[in-house]
Amino acid sequence: MRSLRTVALLMSAAPSAAFAQGAVVLTDQARAELVAHAPRGLVPGEPAWLGLAIKHQPHWHSYWKNPGDSGMATKLRWTLPEGVSAAEIEWPTPQRLPVGPLINYGYEGELLLPVALALSPAFTAGALDVKLSAEWLVCKDVCIPQSGEFALRVPVGATAQVAHAAAFERTRAARPQALAGVTALARVQAQALTVEVSGLPAPWEGKAIEFFAEDAGVIDHAARIEQRWGGGSLHLRVPLSAQRSESPQPMPAVLAAPGGRAGVALSFTVEGGWPPPGAAPPQVQPAERDGRIWPILMLVLAGATLAVALLWGLRRVRR
Repeated sequence: MRSLRTVALLMSAAPSAAFAQGAVVLTDQARAELVAHAPRGLVPGEPAWLGLAIKHQPHWHSYWKNPGDSGMATKLRWTLPEGVSAAEIEWPTPQRLPVGPLINYGYEGELLLPVALALSPAFTAGALDVKLSAEWLVCKDVCIPQSGEFALRVPVGATAQVAHAAAFERTRAARPQALAGVTALARVQAQALTVEVSGLPAPWEGKAIEFFAEDAGVIDHAARIEQRWGGGSLHLRVPLSAQRSESPQPMPAVLAAPGGRAGVALSFTVEGGWPPPGAAPPQVQPAERDGRIWPILMLVLAGATLAVALLWGLRRVRR
């Protein structure tokens, strides 16, 4: 269903997309730039990052790894010299983006999508020559697919691209964090995923918490998530998608509190497993499960016996 909605949005999009060569791609909807950060220089074993920085025009947005009901996650394909490799995108905590009846997950304003670099002793060049082929989707009332072919040379020095240090630090501070002591119990019940989360930060208690599933094709993004706090734990009932196609085990998710920069990263096992995609979860029969069916049957039998006796007595009276 999400892919069909995406196609519909793309068909309504303006026909232009961005194709450019260099460190910066500029369109009417966004400015995209390939940036780097190596605070201790491009040296094996020292931290270094590349990233795509996107500055959206007001009310335009791009998407998280799970875009929600529609959209497309930004894709980065790197060309790097020998001895250098890039990890996956370190996605910042997303926000909910309502678009009509749909709910999408993504980012407005300024965004940086960083990837960590690993340099081995095989990298001996005097500069790091990077090429990036990127695709992203920007949306407001319509969606516009955009792409860019970026190129950047980063000199090997004591520090490289320090000008972007603040942006990388802000993004690292906005990444979902796996907190010690946070645990989650989950089970599929009656077309919903029930989740109990314990050990969340004390300031979160009592607040309305956002739930983001990292995998597409699992939950109904636009449906209302029921939640309550009790005993210091957060209890969630997350409706599943009627077209569920995925059964992640364990299931990764992100929780976010209002006004917070970084969410809490969860990874939990769904107890009892997932029903097959497209199949209704088994209905729980408490009476059969705990043996209380026999008292119920006895009451029914007693009621039927009494009814028969009453009818027999009425027939005798009429005679």
